[in-house]
Amino acid sequence: MTEAKAWSAYWAQMGEAGGCLPGAPPIVEAHLAQLWGQFAQSLAPGSKLLDLACGTGAVMRSLLRANDRLDLTGVDYAALPKSRAKKIRLIGETDIAALPFEDGIFDGLTSQFGLEYSDIAKSAPEMARVTKPGAELRLVIHHADSPIVAQNRKRYAAINAIAQSSILDMARSVVAQPGSSTAMLSQVFSLVARSHPDQEVVREIAAGVDNAIRIGGKNGSSELGRIETNISQECGVLGALLGVALNETGIAAFLKSLAGGFQCTPAAPIQPPGLPTPIAWLVTGTRNA
Repeated sequence: MTEAKAWSAYWAQMGEAGGCLPGAPPIVEAHLAQLWGQFAQSLAPGSKLLDLACGTGAVMRSLLRANDRLDLTGVDYAALPKSRAKKIRLIGETDIAALPFEDGIFDGLTSQFGLEYSDIAKSAPEMARVTKPGAELRLVIHHADSPIVAQNRKRYAAINAIAQSSILDMARSVVAQPGSSTAMLSQVFSLVARSHPDQEVVREIAAGVDNAIRIGGKNGSSELGRIETNISQECGVLGALLGVALNETGIAAFLKSLAGGFQCTPAAPIQPPGLPTPIAWLVTGTRNA
């Protein structure tokens, strides 16, 4: 499954209730919502903002709650479901490196756990092109030391272990031959579970495979296909997340790519109270005159 298809499937499944930090504790979402609310309150009524890699619009919903007189548009590489919020326009299947807008029309740019997935060297000139001189820039970027990244690294390892194993092929053989032994299948699942003892997802997938075997026949085969698709989708999403989380060297290079069009302050770590390490980098700046 391609990365674009994986994200399209993710947003279709999550809908407007979904966010871009799977497994994040409520304190993280609340802290980020507060950050965006404060930013929205600093903007003049009627300000026209573009949210980059917007997903289903979590950032824009936070902005509107604090300032309902903003003009908001979001773009994302994935195909997106239609937004039910009348004041939010979502444009899917759009590359940030080729934005479908005229020059100098936006008063600000935002992004939360999204822009870093793009080719920033190609995206930065487009970001500058579509913004007005002095336009506000506010970005929340994945931090390599984030506990959320660490948690999802473990989840990815467990799911990928299943994807790389013979589990699904063995399950298909059992479905095709009713009454055949499942002992070997159970042993392989047990090995994966022992290697990833804190990952409930292994037991969830095992239960799903067991259910498909009990169903049997074409319906059982279809259920195994659905499980395989879900595994591929989540591996794509989590693998992409792990690949874009930035350490200090990475965020410095990221800021350097923006420097041609934006004057940015040094990136600041975002660390909600009670968490041992930062969850993200906060990048703020303005469009060069």
